[in-house]
Amino acid sequence: MSTSPGSTSSSSPSPSTSSGLGKADETIAVFDLDGTATTRDTTTAYLLGYLRRHPRRLGRCPRLAVSIAGFAAGLVDNAGVKRAALQAILGGVSREEIEAWTGNFVPWCLKALVRPAARARIAVHADAGHHLILASASLDLHVLPIAQALGFAEVICTKVAWTDQGTISGDLDGHNMRADKKLAAVQGMVALIESEPRSATVIAYSDHHADLPLLRWADQAVAVNPTRRLAAAAAIEGIPVEDWGHP
Repeated sequence: MSTSPGSTSSSSPSPSTSSGLGKADETIAVFDLDGTATTRDTTTAYLLGYLRRHPRRLGRCPRLAVSIAGFAAGLVDNAGVKRAALQAILGGVSREEIEAWTGNFVPWCLKALVRPAARARIAVHADAGHHLILASASLDLHVLPIAQALGFAEVICTKVAWTDQGTISGDLDGHNMRADKKLAAVQGMVALIESEPRSATVIAYSDHHADLPLLRWADQAVAVNPTRRLAAAAAIEGIPVEDWGHP
């Protein structure tokens, strides 16, 4: 699968997402979450929101600051920063506490961070009977309920590990679903959805250059409010660019 040529800039459904995409049950729309369906990173908002409600946990954050500095210097990867953040901010927190915080966070996120244009594009695909996948490197704690609220049939995201006592361990359960790991997960899910091998048309939406492997693999790709690196790649590779505005 490869990206389609051409370039558009619009906050309304483009020709690439209209009814000319073939059989409804053979079209799969894959959406990134952070920066694509939302205006900013949801995991950062989720963790900082919890920290504001539990300021005593600030005392656990010096190591997190070191990890963030290491990430900026290229010494710590994205997964390492997530582990450090989980350990500092949510380590040892029970399922009950997490469920209570998530119940407060998700309605706010849906109202404050989700782009109306993203909702509209998701609705276009849903109305056409297309299969919807949300693929995000963010944490399952909040991604799963957000995906459900937005109408996604399938979800790929980074999972948080739990202890036997039902508290957050501070580690990840499996891969950090970013870049090539996200692509591999999407490919596996698409293979399960397809009625025949390589029979589906896959459309992918993302704002971030980390998703270039996914965008290049998809039959059709859209760079939504792209980062500078993704915008540069899109210009060279003919990936359509769209501005979905803000809430």
